[in-house]
Amino acid sequence: MKSEELMAVIEKYLRPQSFPIGFKFLKQKGEAPEKTKFIPELTICQAYSLARRYGWTVFFGIETTCPLGIVAYGFAEPDEAYKSGKLAYDAGYAANMEVAPLFEEVVPKLKEKYEGCVVAPLNRLEDPDFVVVYGTPAQILRMVHTVLHEKGGALETKIQGRGACSEYLEAYIENKPRFVLPCYGDRLFGLTQDEEVAFSFPFSMAEEIARNLESTHKRGIRYPIPFTALRLKLPMIKSYEESVKRMREG
Repeated sequence: MKSEELMAVIEKYLRPQSFPIGFKFLKQKGEAPEKTKFIPELTICQAYSLARRYGWTVFFGIETTCPLGIVAYGFAEPDEAYKSGKLAYDAGYAANMEVAPLFEEVVPKLKEKYEGCVVAPLNRLEDPDFVVVYGTPAQILRMVHTVLHEKGGALETKIQGRGACSEYLEAYIENKPRFVLPCYGDRLFGLTQDEEVAFSFPFSMAEEIARNLESTHKRGIRYPIPFTALRLKLPMIKSYEESVKRMREG
């Protein structure tokens, strides 16, 4: 399945307010698609927010200003401040330096080495490595239905509360979908809104995602969710009821 075909299905059945985005790793900057924007000194969450909100294709690499992203995406090895947990402590996440390293140990890390990554609206990126969709909880609920439709069970996920870009990446690393609660930094720097959550999955699942979005929609599980109350008779004041009765009786 082509990326633009998957995007069309997602937009048809989910109607997200921002573009579904794809991420593609690059061995060299020169592999970046035409018209890619190289903007230094951005956080990764700024880069993918530019892609999902404005439709830009954006490169990020060692130039990113977030140490968590640099380590997670394999652009450099962690320094002592990272390994000791000082970053987690200084940012206010860790209560003390004893627990601080535990915050860094759980950050997913890409083993392969790349010079960078490009992020773009899904229809503008050929064969992305993984896909991220932002939406309301109700919209992302439909993605959960989609990945469980043919296998049943439950979708398991982990929430760090920081480093959401690494959680998106983990879908690719582990080759399975992830529900992601956008982190504090994503909201602080990427301008992700209070009501937004996200879903990440490897592009290898494209056909499964598209097939089951359509299938569950046909079975009646849809977005927008059709509120039952809109199909029920509601109480009216007495004069309204009497007026309607007279008009019906002619």
